[in-house]
Amino acid sequence: MKRFDGKVAMVTGGASGLGEQTAKEFAKEGAKVVIFDKDVENGKRVETENENIIYIEGDVRNSDSVKKGIAEIFEKYGTVDYLVNSAGILQDGMIHRLSEERWDNVIDTNLKGCFLCMQECVKRWIDANKADPKEKTADYPDKRVISISSQAAEGNIGQVNYSASKAGLIGMTKTAAMELIRYNVKVHCVMPTLIETPILGELLSKDDGKWRKYYSGRIPLGIGVEKYVSDAILFLCSQESWYMNGVILPINGGRLGPV
Repeated sequence: MKRFDGKVAMVTGGASGLGEQTAKEFAKEGAKVVIFDKDVENGKRVETENENIIYIEGDVRNSDSVKKGIAEIFEKYGTVDYLVNSAGILQDGMIHRLSEERWDNVIDTNLKGCFLCMQECVKRWIDANKADPKEKTADYPDKRVISISSQAAEGNIGQVNYSASKAGLIGMTKTAAMELIRYNVKVHCVMPTLIETPILGELLSKDDGKWRKYYSGRIPLGIGVEKYVSDAILFLCSQESWYMNGVILPINGGRLGPV
């Protein structure tokens, strides 16, 4: 028997990067996986290449799109056991040069998108619990929400919008963990350092690898790979972490403090 047999995982931003890696790992471990992403080409690619993964087109920034997508998942599978908020973008700029549009794009995707997806799943989980009340919290179905923050939440030059969005996820996680544990919903957040993903590929390849060398030298264990993050996410969804709630987990490559 595999670790997540019979479970359903929803992964936003699952068409590439950390979301894709996490979706694949869940599928390998027996879960039925739904990736929710506006990238149709890559979403269909991931669905085609992987058994137990289906793709639903949607935009986490839009509440109607989120409601429609999650309704489709619940109709098909009956529930969602694990929500992984992985959708995220970078649109960097110094404070005095950053446009309102770029601020809004990052906050809406990275922070508001997580809220909308969590809210829609939580409403359904609470309704199900109220329809079948239990004496003990632990008797309710075990649900998990994992959001991907970043070490940039502690501050990073040129990323005021990104840092704000990732710091916001930490506050959201702690508050949601307090509010939702009565329904046996555990809420966690991971904080990766620099990870080799498509979103960072352009930066790391600039100036003949100058930035790759620079950041590699600042992280004792080197720039990370996607599996380091997906392994942590799956742990936070596993039976081994059942007694944990509100965890903010650094995946820091050995470095304490900003990169």
